[in-house]
Amino acid sequence: MNLIKSFNNNVALVEDASGTEWVVLGNGVGFGKEKGSLINEEKIKKKFIAASRRPFVDMIEEIPISIFETTEKMIQTAEAVIGATLNQQLFLALADHVHHAVKRVHENVDYPHTNRWELQKLYPKEHQAAVEAIRVVYDTSDIILPKSEETFLTYHFVNAQGRSAQLSETMKMTEAINQVITVIEYHYELELNEQSLNYLRLLTHLRYFLLRQIHGENLDQNDMDDDLIEMIKAKYQKAFGCANKIARILNKHYSWDITQNEKIYLTLHINRLLL
Repeated sequence: MNLIKSFNNNVALVEDASGTEWVVLGNGVGFGKEKGSLINEEKIKKKFIAASRRPFVDMIEEIPISIFETTEKMIQTAEAVIGATLNQQLFLALADHVHHAVKRVHENVDYPHTNRWELQKLYPKEHQAAVEAIRVVYDTSDIILPKSEETFLTYHFVNAQGRSAQLSETMKMTEAINQVITVIEYHYELELNEQSLNYLRLLTHLRYFLLRQIHGENLDQNDMDDDLIEMIKAKYQKAFGCANKIARILNKHYSWDITQNEKIYLTLHINRLLL
């Protein structure tokens, strides 16, 4: 690999024999090097394809090396907590995020920390990794990131696993869960107990229910006996009315057609939530 540009001693833009450009990181990888000189590949700890050079260059030149070092520790900690290797593309995205999060702390700017409780229940390992990542920032830089960062970092760690739950999908699901919970609370004129076991069971059901909607995979309409459906609708009229309301709102916001079976299962979870 040949050097194109050295950002500092440990970060450089290089080109391989095929002409592909990479951002490489490693102790001393860019130290004392001039443009066109060979890079000692044994020093490279991480590398990322620079698909669009200008955004990479602009971003990397702005980020202090201390942020890169902190980001590396955050990812190592997250991988240990989650028990999985995270996608390499996470490194630069997370470094950029942490850099701006630290700037927001200095400027006393924060975002509302919505969805934190739902994410904690939907993705407990990733949420715990986010909590630990905030601790890493504190340990390495004496900066306390706000609680809102638990949400943003959880999204990053979910997305970085290459799972079906991509970042946009996760955000849509947590947004929809908040809407469902709000409808239930308005319908029954009460505030749900977020610490209860039935609340956790509802969130678990909603996670798979909403994933099915996102992927267009509703439960088979013929899976449940018609007599049983009518019995549940009659026995749990208020819960079924709430499920119908939820179905109408989800259809309005996301154009999802909620089947009768989905509404029945939702009815049972809503009713159990209020026992």
